[in-house]
Amino acid sequence: MDEESAEVAKQTEPVDAQDASVDPVKVPEQIINDLKPPLDFVPPKLKRKRKIVKRKLGVSSKTEKTLVRTTRKIQMKRKPALGPVDQIRLDAKYPLIPDFDVGSPLSIDTPDSCAASLVSTDSDFPDSVIGLSDDDSSYDDAEQGNEDSQSSISGYTSMSSVSVTQSRDNLSSSLSEENGQIRQIKPGEEDTRPRRAVVRVSRFSNLPPFIYFPPAEERGADLPQDLAKNMKWKLSTITPLVVREALKSTGFRLIKSKSESKDWMGMWGKHMKSIEFSSLKATQKINHFPGTFQIGRKDRLWRNIRKLEVKFGVNEFGFLPQTYVLPYDLKSLRKAWKKTSSDVPWIIKPPASARGQGIKVIHRWDQLSSARPLVVQEYKNNPYLISGTKFDIRMYVLITSFDPLKIYLYEDGLVRFASMKYSSEMTSLGDNFIHLTNYSINKHCDQYIHNEDAGACKGSKWTLKSLWNYLRNEGADVDELLMRIRDLVIKTVVSGEGVVNRLCNENLKSTYQCYELLGFDILLDTELRPWLLEVNISPSLHSSSSLDVTVKGPLIREVFNLARFHFPSKFNEEKQKEMSKILGIEQEIGSFCMDGRLYSRVLSMGEKEKIEDILLSAESGLRQEWLGSILEDLKPCDIRQLVHYEDEQTQLVNFRKIFPTPESHRYLKYMEYPRYFNLLLDAWENKYSTNRRQGLKLLDSFCCKGIHLEVPQIMSNGATATLEPHSTTSLPVRFIRPLSRSSSTIPASSVSARCSRAFHLFRSRLSFSAFRRHSPAGDISRGRRFYSSY
Repeated sequence: MDEESAEVAKQTEPVDAQDASVDPVKVPEQIINDLKPPLDFVPPKLKRKRKIVKRKLGVSSKTEKTLVRTTRKIQMKRKPALGPVDQIRLDAKYPLIPDFDVGSPLSIDTPDSCAASLVSTDSDFPDSVIGLSDDDSSYDDAEQGNEDSQSSISGYTSMSSVSVTQSRDNLSSSLSEENGQIRQIKPGEEDTRPRRAVVRVSRFSNLPPFIYFPPAEERGADLPQDLAKNMKWKLSTITPLVVREALKSTGFRLIKSKSESKDWMGMWGKHMKSIEFSSLKATQKINHFPGTFQIGRKDRLWRNIRKLEVKFGVNEFGFLPQTYVLPYDLKSLRKAWKKTSSDVPWIIKPPASARGQGIKVIHRWDQLSSARPLVVQEYKNNPYLISGTKFDIRMYVLITSFDPLKIYLYEDGLVRFASMKYSSEMTSLGDNFIHLTNYSINKHCDQYIHNEDAGACKGSKWTLKSLWNYLRNEGADVDELLMRIRDLVIKTVVSGEGVVNRLCNENLKSTYQCYELLGFDILLDTELRPWLLEVNISPSLHSSSSLDVTVKGPLIREVFNLARFHFPSKFNEEKQKEMSKILGIEQEIGSFCMDGRLYSRVLSMGEKEKIEDILLSAESGLRQEWLGSILEDLKPCDIRQLVHYEDEQTQLVNFRKIFPTPESHRYLKYMEYPRYFNLLLDAWENKYSTNRRQGLKLLDSFCCKGIHLEVPQIMSNGATATLEPHSTTSLPVRFIRPLSRSSSTIPASSVSARCSRAFHLFRSRLSFSAFRRHSPAGDISRGRRFYSSY
């Protein structure tokens, strides 16, 4: 049967399985007779409906059944007896179809039969999937209530079949960078790079060590065998080569097999639905937070920034060009269109795509399409030009936490030029090589000039540092420009932090599990004013030149070091001590493996009361009300957050912290609610930014006593106070204990303050009438208890 199947593959033409109108393949009658197993049972009523649909589409039932049976037979019963040529032909004619929808994000619990075909080796994927481009993986997001939108990889067609032996050989090989190019070191070939320890000890006592990711010119030293076999990283369809190289150099095993698919430490993949984050283990870390599509989708980014613009003014949040989201803003767009002349250009974009797909510059109303959602944006026709050419800036932003908010801006980045000279004439609007700067578009232009020199100001792509040098030579105030860009980045992240925090609290088990690398695309106008074009939640790390490697190689290693990975919790205390001795860790580290208490979300009653009191003080809006008192009595949860914060600062090389800083407190008013840990870091920066040594000494004294590891246990009767998964330190009412029926034991002032806080939140979140229904005259405590349980 295999020979006949191969013969069928030779005689038939490829069929697009997505297009039902394509003429089905003609299969010899003998093959049809051999493929007689019936299709899966379908109810008669549904069968009739299918027949009607097929009749309308012009697809006969017989030919459709023949095609289904043939492809199923070939897919399910491929045998190694086929020769390599026949196997390739079968792959081309009948590509393996994953069990899940290609348009949906890769689930953590993806069936391993699919994962094996999706995450084998670099050669398994076309360039558009593995490296993408200097733009980003495409997102075809479909909103489903409050769920995260689904993502799809543009250009994905099929995966070529690779033998298990070949995949294993490729995965077992290492990678290195030479002369700015990433090259693969084949099995048996010697890696001459110097060794570097991959263990980094915390600056505080009684904290487990971190995994250190060495620079590209070095490789990690060998680890004990028991430890090395548990260093597992889950591959995905978009894990770029530069990430794989950093992982292999550190000693990670890139896994995809069924037995290991759920036992991994980290993954670099697509954004998932929020609910899928709840399937992560507390010890697993991925490169996304739930809900960051709030700033990654063009339509939601505009909605969030627009809210703050209305509240705080255009001077504060007017850095995004005027935008209309169709079809919702169709009337508003029509009014604005009538006020402008016909020679005013507009730019239209799909709300959730990248790499320049679907972007057009128009100036006539009939050029708008009402068939699908669109983002219509004011086109900035006064861009800053270099050599008469338009360009934009790609800046990389790392967020290690949303509560407290910690933002880092990478000092280097990419400057991407259009291929042809800029023109403001209406007749040039249809030429994407003039008006669009996306690399995936301009690389196809004959006038695109490749640049391999990271320090040169030439070609169609520069490094960001080269641009700053160029602007300084032109007399521009680069420091002022950088300050505006930092302001733009912080306000953009703040615009979506409320939703992200709610989804994090609902779906994450610990504070260890997430970090996020964002790509900000910024345009400069003739006055060197930065304009935000979009935010990419999956910026491409594809390195097609030495210039790319110069920027993205150090970037990904510093991202991993700032994200702070721990060794897996797989060993008993005796084994951990043995490994510490082998690796030469002499400092008192407590546990060698990850200690879950460091990232616990459980709060004691004393911690809850302090959070409640500080946030009540913050209601006044006066910073001095809580600035001094919040650091007076540091609780275990405070020490843990401060220790994490200070440990991150030791890994800053090319990243610069832009939030929190001693001056960043002015951004707190833009947040949806005051968040306790944001106030804590603000007070810490205010007090110890000029005397960091004193603050570090104070924290280490607490860590020596083990206070940071004091986490209350959850009792079976529920008596111990816990932070529920859906609660957050920004809403102190959730931490207020319900009043007992005999309220005489509680001071009247405390009751008054807490009831006032509950009433304020009820008025802003529910309604005054709802509060009154549950708070009849003379029984305020009843309404208070109701709201505490809400």
